[in-house]
Amino acid sequence: MDSSSDITNKPAEAMEHKESPNAEENHPEGEQAKQPESRSEGAATTSEQTNTPQEETEQPASKEPEEEDEAKLQEKLQTLKGDRIGETMYSERFVLSTILKLSKQGNRLLEEDEEFEQDLCNLWDMTIEPDVVRFLLEQEVIELFLALAAESEDFRLIEILFGIIGNMCCVEEMHDLFYRQSALLVTFCDFLSISDAPVLVQLMRTLTTLFDRSDDERFHWFGVMKRVDNLTEKLALILATSTNRALLEHTAETVNAMINRFTEAEVDYAQLNEFYRLFAKSCLLEGLFEAFKQLYPLTGRETEGTSGGFDEETLTLKDIKTMRRFLEIHEHFIVNANELYEAYVSEVDQCVHRVLCSFVKESVLFPVTKNHICIFVSISNIYSGIMYHFRAESFIYMVKIYDQLAEALKNPPPQEEPSSAAENNGTAMDEEDAADDGGEFDVETACAEVREAIFFLVGPIDEQIIRAAIQMGQLKESTFEQMCRELRETMDGEPLLYQTCAKLMNAVRSTGAEESDIPMQQSNSEEQ
Repeated sequence: MDSSSDITNKPAEAMEHKESPNAEENHPEGEQAKQPESRSEGAATTSEQTNTPQEETEQPASKEPEEEDEAKLQEKLQTLKGDRIGETMYSERFVLSTILKLSKQGNRLLEEDEEFEQDLCNLWDMTIEPDVVRFLLEQEVIELFLALAAESEDFRLIEILFGIIGNMCCVEEMHDLFYRQSALLVTFCDFLSISDAPVLVQLMRTLTTLFDRSDDERFHWFGVMKRVDNLTEKLALILATSTNRALLEHTAETVNAMINRFTEAEVDYAQLNEFYRLFAKSCLLEGLFEAFKQLYPLTGRETEGTSGGFDEETLTLKDIKTMRRFLEIHEHFIVNANELYEAYVSEVDQCVHRVLCSFVKESVLFPVTKNHICIFVSISNIYSGIMYHFRAESFIYMVKIYDQLAEALKNPPPQEEPSSAAENNGTAMDEEDAADDGGEFDVETACAEVREAIFFLVGPIDEQIIRAAIQMGQLKESTFEQMCRELRETMDGEPLLYQTCAKLMNAVRSTGAEESDIPMQQSNSEEQ
């Protein structure tokens, strides 16, 4: 077996495996790998220069010594490059020997051969390089990987193989292979019924990368994925039963990527009915609701303005992005398959309420990012789709969020370091999250989206119910005056605009909310 020094010309200890390599990260070994080459170039030049004095006296003046040195150097470099994969410093011999040993693995467990496990982990790391991916495709490794995974009971081996496939999906040639030989992708998806969470995380990561990065014109994945047996049911079961946080997050990402891909990127109106027939199922909704409760539990103290059972100070940017994915999925189905939610209105409202419980806190609300904006847009569309459902606490939180955003517009906060909500858990947000986060967004945009969400929430609701909520939250008349003034400017032409604004102002003025001292816990039943 080749030693790990065969991987590159750099020291073996530089090849440390990352548990879940991200294909978008800059590989830490790249610059180090070039250093030995640089040193060898210097040594080669020095050696050749010390042997040239005698040649200088014998060669005609027309051929400079530097030209001969350059020719010899290029010849040596070509010799050294012979075992390298493309422009990388990785060794073809290492890759081929690792694949050969893998093909002979049989039923042996990786834990019985730690050196080989490390070699596979190194190969996993190497696949962030497109040249390495193309070299692996030339060796037809996908067929080998899937055949080994089908026969193996070693979940660690399958996890590494799927992790490698996931990295390879960052190269278009991999998309082309899965599309031309679609049976490979169908076989890959058959592993959705496996029980191991780390394996499923890599599987979900692969599917998400495939659907998010494929060319919209060349690849139409719905035609392939509809051949996967019980796809929706398998995804729903994972969401409903798993307690693994990473798996639930990645599964939500995958479902969201499928919806976006099959209904927007691959716009084919003839297939939309078939898509909703396959995906718009109650089992998927129930799985999404259960997964969301698992990730973001909420107990009985929400009416006191606390999150009740969930520490908001540990809410990360990854959490905000995951909340966004769940709400975007519900938003899509409510807008396009509204009848599916007739029996689940309270459940989706509970999800919205849980998000608002978090966002009412200043440390979570600011700084405003793309994820915040998308969440507010989703909430607005959800409320416009589930009319006649009103939760007083959610209304109160939305008004308080609007109040904070409006205040930030009047008095912009000083520039500060990222809030503790983004820094906790001791880890920085990875590059994928950072790119999707989109940086800070205009507070005015967020304010407008929250305003619109409030408009759709209260539109069909009776004035007395709104009055009771205003009393419960001790909300200020000045807040509603400003909100209605802005609504008249931004939503001019909306049929129920003036009627809704009048209803809001009548409700707040009849309560005398600014002067009253009504406790937060007062219920709707206490009002008339």
